[in-house]
Amino acid sequence: MDNNKAAGDRNNGLTLLEMVISLAMMAVIFAAILPQFRNIQNSWASKEGGAEAVQNGRVVMDFLTRHLRKAVKITAVSDPAETNGYIEFEDNTGATIRCDIGANSYIQYGNVAEGLFDLAGPVSKLKFTCYAMGDLDTPTTDVDFIRLVKVETTLTNSAPLGQDKNFFTAAYLQTNWYSADVFPNSSYEFNHAKTKTPVVLNITGNRYLCAYTGEGDDGWAVVLAVDMDTWKITDRTHFEFDDIKGKSPALSKIEDEYYLCTYSGDGDVGWAKVLNVNMSNWHVTTETSLNYDAVRAKDSALAKIDDEHYLCAYSGPDKDKGWAVVLTVDGATWDITKETPYEFDAAKCKTPALSKIDDDHYLCAYSGDGDDGWAVVLIVDGATWDITKETPFEYDTAKGKTPALAKVDDQHYLCAYSGDKDKGWATVLTVDNTTWNITKGTSLLFDSKKGKAIALAEIPYLPAGVSNRTDYLCAYSGDKDHGCVATLRVNEITWTITRGNPYDYDDNDADFIVYEDDKAKTPGLCTIDSIHFLCVYPGGQPRKRDKKGGGGGGGCEEKDHGWAIVLNVNPPLEP
Repeated sequence: MDNNKAAGDRNNGLTLLEMVISLAMMAVIFAAILPQFRNIQNSWASKEGGAEAVQNGRVVMDFLTRHLRKAVKITAVSDPAETNGYIEFEDNTGATIRCDIGANSYIQYGNVAEGLFDLAGPVSKLKFTCYAMGDLDTPTTDVDFIRLVKVETTLTNSAPLGQDKNFFTAAYLQTNWYSADVFPNSSYEFNHAKTKTPVVLNITGNRYLCAYTGEGDDGWAVVLAVDMDTWKITDRTHFEFDDIKGKSPALSKIEDEYYLCTYSGDGDVGWAKVLNVNMSNWHVTTETSLNYDAVRAKDSALAKIDDEHYLCAYSGPDKDKGWAVVLTVDGATWDITKETPYEFDAAKCKTPALSKIDDDHYLCAYSGDGDDGWAVVLIVDGATWDITKETPFEYDTAKGKTPALAKVDDQHYLCAYSGDKDKGWATVLTVDNTTWNITKGTSLLFDSKKGKAIALAEIPYLPAGVSNRTDYLCAYSGDKDHGCVATLRVNEITWTITRGNPYDYDDNDADFIVYEDDKAKTPGLCTIDSIHFLCVYPGGQPRKRDKKGGGGGGGCEEKDHGWAIVLNVNPPLEP
């Protein structure tokens, strides 16, 4: 019994084999379960990392899109093939903003002068692909033409086995720029006969004096009125100030009722007249005339020295050489006299433009020998009214026709002109007020097709919080002589020029609109208020008169009629 009991007690325990089998079974079970736990853990970590990447990606894409849209202009960008890319742009305060990948693989963003901060990450790719307005198929890194920016980035999933996330966005540069437009229903035909080279300036309030070359090349003047509520234009009685010839008139305001007008008369000799505007009925009459150059005087330009003295530059005798003269207007009798003429270019001078530097110095830009672009400072002696010149400067060695000038400050002047192959160019001319030497900044091709007969006007609008800004409206005769207008901005730090926000009127790659799609040659431009401008031009669609109509008979085409239109600039959105 005792032996059997002892044997039974031993049978109740586990043998070594049974323990080995049990441990093996447990190992098999754990081997099957543990990977499932690992997969669950990895899946959770991957989804958590993916969600974080998606959130960061959305934030960074929204942030970049919002800020790029409000950029003034792109200043630098990486090649579109670069996966570790960067972009720099100027904001409305003039600060340079940069976005790139930092050493820690995070996207960095911020003011270059103040330092960048981490925006999101980590990332394995940041690409910027930029396009010009008229070509969305070919990437460009030319900062003067970039209007669309596409951004691609890959945010890294923090989980070891997680999938990285790709993000895409696109930003169109549309804020901080004026976009030009034509005010609806403002177009008005103020002269139903032939009209050439009109000029316009403000009289007072909503009244504007327009001088032009009319039928038979006679000299005409008319007062235009602009309704400030509807922007519709009307005209008063037209006045023929020269019934023989009155080509290429120029105007300068003496006072509200009196205006000096110079023009090329019969035989292309130089004439000057004082035009009188009656403030009651807005009729125009003329005072005493002066033949200031009895040989030849074409394309005159005027700059007011003081209420009685005016500098006149023109293309003068002996094969269009450059001449200048001071014209004196007697404020009591309105008689005009002239001082000693001065030949400032003995080779050639066509279509000169003038801008006053100070009472003694005047910048003159013109088309010189070979139609190259030239500029010179003319000095007027306030005691003798004699004229001398400083060293001329050739600002375009290819072509520089029909220049227009706008003063930025006492040393800097925006010059827009028709360059090689009649393309539209603009540059900033800098005048050293000590030596009176002239230099130029980087030129801008603002119209790659055509830009002729240019007129400039400063845009005086300033957004809230902006104390100074140098923007200009540029009207000109564009491709196929269409009437075009663009906005130009001068950077007062670099003295470079950029174009305004594009207005997609057609299929062109250009930052301008067409205000007349038939013909609009030699426009004249005048400021109405901070965002509205009066533009006069020879235009109108050619049409045949009725056979029973007067003045020319059947089959006679009419063209180059006198037209006026209100142009407006849409103020920029500010960040």
